[in-house]
Amino acid sequence: MQPSGYSPYKHKESKRGFSLRIPKMGSHFKKWLLIILGVIIVILFLGYLSLGELRFFANHYLRLTFFHKDYLILLQNNYESRPTGGFITGYGEVSATMGFVSNISFHNSYEIDTNTYITPPYPQEELLKNEWYQGYTFRDANWNPDFPSSAETLIDFYQKKFPDKDVDGIIVMNFSMVEDLVKALGNIEIEGEKVNADSLFKTITDTVNDVDRHDETALIERKSILGEMAANLIPKAKWHPFKTKKVIIDALHSKDLFMWFKSTGMQKKVEKKGWANHMDLAENSDFLHVNLANLGSKKADRYLIKEVFHHVNIQKEIPEITTEIMVRYPGSKNIYADDYKGYLRIYIPASATIQSDTLGASVETEEGFKVIGTQLILPAGSKSTIGYTYELPRTLLPLDTYRLRLVTQSGDNKSYTVTVESPGDSAISSDDFDTMENRAIWRSIPESDVDLDLHLGEDSSAPYPIEQVFEDLNTIAIYWNEPIEVSSGGDALNYEIIDTNEINSAVTDEVKVAYAEVVDGSVSKLDVEGMTEQNLERYKIKISNIKDQASNPLEPDPKEITVVQRIVTPPVSEEEPAEPARPE
Repeated sequence: MQPSGYSPYKHKESKRGFSLRIPKMGSHFKKWLLIILGVIIVILFLGYLSLGELRFFANHYLRLTFFHKDYLILLQNNYESRPTGGFITGYGEVSATMGFVSNISFHNSYEIDTNTYITPPYPQEELLKNEWYQGYTFRDANWNPDFPSSAETLIDFYQKKFPDKDVDGIIVMNFSMVEDLVKALGNIEIEGEKVNADSLFKTITDTVNDVDRHDETALIERKSILGEMAANLIPKAKWHPFKTKKVIIDALHSKDLFMWFKSTGMQKKVEKKGWANHMDLAENSDFLHVNLANLGSKKADRYLIKEVFHHVNIQKEIPEITTEIMVRYPGSKNIYADDYKGYLRIYIPASATIQSDTLGASVETEEGFKVIGTQLILPAGSKSTIGYTYELPRTLLPLDTYRLRLVTQSGDNKSYTVTVESPGDSAISSDDFDTMENRAIWRSIPESDVDLDLHLGEDSSAPYPIEQVFEDLNTIAIYWNEPIEVSSGGDALNYEIIDTNEINSAVTDEVKVAYAEVVDGSVSKLDVEGMTEQNLERYKIKISNIKDQASNPLEPDPKEITVVQRIVTPPVSEEEPAEPARPE
């Protein structure tokens, strides 16, 4: 009898081919193997969690590095302000293959030149042109404040120089981020000299100052220090991952670090995160972006003080906005800064109607925005204020809400004050603004884009007159705290005027309101008859049946107010009367 479980083929199979026998592991060994695997998994998981917001890149790591990917790194000097952050002083090239970085190199931006003269956007040629000027080039091509738009131009210049190279993405960092890295990670060495965050600007600027002086020979022979900086910072970053992580996250939030991707899916993701330096209009919202480009003033932006005042009057039937920019250049010139030459652009909704004189400024419409551009020439020690008033359609701003999308300029530190003036008795509520009566105020030096919001409650308060004056002997103006209903405010029968005889009892005027109209929404103009000149005489005005635009009636109704007659009589000329004309 064959033993149980016997197979006649078992012996034959073992002779025919190879069989893999896994050695038996003892229970003790299995236990320690599971423990080690568990510890590794926990460490990896904790490391993943510790990345914080940078988990975004871990989640998309294979998508960003698989097969073969080529990326550009741009270094912008934000002390020489340009539309997307600063002058492009250098660039790096990074390649990744199958998840591994295979090449990193850094270069001077002046290496990407052009063979033919390309006319630049206005007013670059006018403000930059000199005997060394080469026209529109890679280093000046970040001209559109919306970086995804500038990225297309930058890649076009890059591929004209290197037609065989592809670009899967661009990573942009400002000089401010490099300073923050040095401050966090410790001193670095540049050309044998120890440099800290405070001395980094001076050391680098002194090293490359020949570019500002347009010394062509020195420019050709100039040694790039980008590679030296990277060689110092990259190892330090690896040894201090938590400090590096904090600097990177702070830079992403402050727009000192942003990116563009060729992949539409990845680009939409970074735009949603706010890491793309992208300008996007919001529905039913005001919009403001103030952009200043330094065109030939060395590093003067390091010293400028920039303040923006944005006043919104939504109590008018058509909302009116005044935007004012003050740029102050304290002190005098030094070796790092000349008198300021720049181009100031204000981006507002395309539906805006400009009311003030633009004084030679250019006005263009592009990609949903109206753009007001002004050349700014500012000698050291002076200041300049530029402002414009414009109207926005009521369809853009709902009656019960005001919203503003404020898009900051990368690498800049402008101070903003936004004030909103609402109808006199509206109840304002906001988590963003400080509210006082019918005013709302927001002040900040924002590092990144801001969406501001306030709500107007239902008007339940009665209108009341805040001032009444004689404009002339036969015209009285009554100023209301808010817009009033045109039909009630323009009815002459709702006004009665009585001479009080307090100053001159000898004459009693029998005054009649012949005509009434509402002007500018909140002013009653009364044309009167029967008024005589009695300087400083007081008259009572009895008002009745007046309503505001929310149909709130007077309280009390009727209401009495007093107006004082102050009529200034023109002085009699003391000149001798003209000699009568002689008959011919």
